[in-house]
Amino acid sequence: MWYGTDFGNESTAGGFLNNTATQSADSPAKKGAVRRLQSVVPVVIRQINSCPDEDFKIFGISTQILNVVGILRDYEVQSTKATYNIEDHTGSIKAIWWLEHDGDSTPNLPAVKEGSYVQVFGSLRNQESGKILMVLRMFLVEDSNVITNHLLQVVHARLALEAMSKSSELQIKSNNPGAALANSMSFMDENTAQNDQNGLTTMQQKVYRILQANDTPAGTHRQNVLKEFPPNQHREVNAALDFLINEGHAYSTIDNDHFKVTDTM
Repeated sequence: MWYGTDFGNESTAGGFLNNTATQSADSPAKKGAVRRLQSVVPVVIRQINSCPDEDFKIFGISTQILNVVGILRDYEVQSTKATYNIEDHTGSIKAIWWLEHDGDSTPNLPAVKEGSYVQVFGSLRNQESGKILMVLRMFLVEDSNVITNHLLQVVHARLALEAMSKSSELQIKSNNPGAALANSMSFMDENTAQNDQNGLTTMQQKVYRILQANDTPAGTHRQNVLKEFPPNQHREVNAALDFLINEGHAYSTIDNDHFKVTDTM
């Protein structure tokens, strides 16, 4: 699943929920701190290329080391670095291996070959040419099970990070009840926001008040109600009248066009 800090040895794979998600090098309670995963996160290349942030994030959680499995299409060795073009079923990305050698010694390159699957552990960098993986370790994949296992890990990691993100949001809401109220208010439409305790929309309240203002036995005629609104709202006014009658808030009197309210709401 997720690897520990010794990502060169897959036997260190294990749980990550206890200590892999941290906020910063400072106090975890520090305001504005960023949550960051210390473990290696398995991903596919499309996830990297489609990430809009400079740091790679999944559900708002930053990661330090990425694990990619793909085909090594080609590579080029220069005096200070080797550039690899790696491709999986979702896309391609360049990876750079910085060479550490003396002028007369042979560069210490990973034992890989073109056209073969490789497993790469690295950190993400953004350059003008696009996103690049800075290689920390690279291995030749000799067992096809590694490829299948990697894809399963990618799916599992995404689901786990989604669960962590939701858990964090719930904790924030529980510590700040006002935040949940503010979020719920933002989804209310104008009519709902202006409703009072009787549950009527703004238009229904206006029509109700017009009917309520007339205390004669016959009540208010439909045309007198319509005169209080512009013509483009007459259909909405008639709908409000029908609603008030159907819900028992008003009733017709001497004919089908005179109305009175049932009681004072």
